[in-house]
Amino acid sequence: MRGQRLLAAGAILAGFAVAFARPAAAEKFPQRPVTIVVPFGVGGAFDTLARKLGERWQRELGVPIVVKSLPGAGGRRGSIEIFRSKPDGYTIGFAHFVPFLADEFLMRRKPTIDMRKFEIIYKIAHDSTFVAVRKDLPFESVHDLAKASRVIKFATTGIGAITWTEANALAGLLKFPIDFVTGYDQLADAMVAVARGDADASLGSPPHFRAVRDDVRLLLFLSPERDPAFPDVPSAGELGLKQLTALGSLRILTAPPGTPRDRIVVFQEAAKRALADPEFRDWLRKAGMYLRAQDPATAWAELDAQGKVFDSLADLVAQAQKK
Repeated sequence: MRGQRLLAAGAILAGFAVAFARPAAAEKFPQRPVTIVVPFGVGGAFDTLARKLGERWQRELGVPIVVKSLPGAGGRRGSIEIFRSKPDGYTIGFAHFVPFLADEFLMRRKPTIDMRKFEIIYKIAHDSTFVAVRKDLPFESVHDLAKASRVIKFATTGIGAITWTEANALAGLLKFPIDFVTGYDQLADAMVAVARGDADASLGSPPHFRAVRDDVRLLLFLSPERDPAFPDVPSAGELGLKQLTALGSLRILTAPPGTPRDRIVVFQEAAKRALADPEFRDWLRKAGMYLRAQDPATAWAELDAQGKVFDSLADLVAQAQKK
C-alpha cells in the first residue's frame, strides 16, 4: 500500500514537472511582427536588401516582417534607433557603422553611441562605390578633378557618411578642393542631383546610378580590382589609391545591445539559409550588391580594420576640408 502511495505521489510530481516544463519547451520565437530598421530612404540599397530578406523571413518564420525607413544624419538616425530599441529580438536592422567610425577616427569626436556594443547578427554584403560625374563636364579621369581650377562639389547623404568620407579621401589624395551638397535621404537622390546639375559628382553603387546611367560618367571604382560589369572603369587599386580600396558600405544586420543569444541565432540561421540560396545570391548580384558574408567575429575584425584606415586618412580629410 505504502509503495502504491509512493508511486502515485511520484506520478503526480512528474505530472507537475511536465506541466511546468511544457510552456518553456513550447515557447517559439518570433511570435509577433519583427521590424527591420533601415537607416536610409525607401528604394535605396539598404531598403531593397531588407525587403528581400523580409519576404523570405515572413515565409520561414511565420510572422510579418516590417521594414522601417529612418533616414537622416548620414545613417546615424536609423542606427541609433536600432541601438536604443528594446533588446527582445523584435527590432533589428542594418546599422550603418561608417558615420560612427568617421566621428571617432576622422573628426576626433566621441560618437553618439558606442557602436561596439551592437549585437552583430551577420554581414550580408560589402558595397564598393563608383565615382560618378555629370557627363557634360570635362572630366575623363579622376586625375582631371585635380586639374580643375575650381572647387568640386560632391552630393552626399550627410557629413560622416561613407560617400562623404570617400570623397574627402579622394580629394586629399589627389589634392583638389572639395565642397558638399548634403541633405539627400539616399544616394540615388544624390546621383539625380549630379545628373540635373546641382553637384559635379557623387559616389554610389549600381543601384544608385542606374536611373541616371546615361547622364553620368563613371571615373573610378573604389576596389582593388575592376568590376566585371563595368570593365572600362579603372579601379582604385590599379591607380595606386590603395587607401580607398578598404572603404565601402558594410551591409551588417544587427540587434540592440543585450538581445538574447537564442533570438540572435534565429536570425543568423535565417541569414545563412538566404546566403546559401543560389536564387538569393543571384538577386544580390543583379541588384549590384557585392556578396561578402561574414560571421560576427569576422565582421568586427573588418570594422576594426576599416577604423584604422579611417584613422590613416584623418589628416588628408582635414586638409581637403580646409581647401
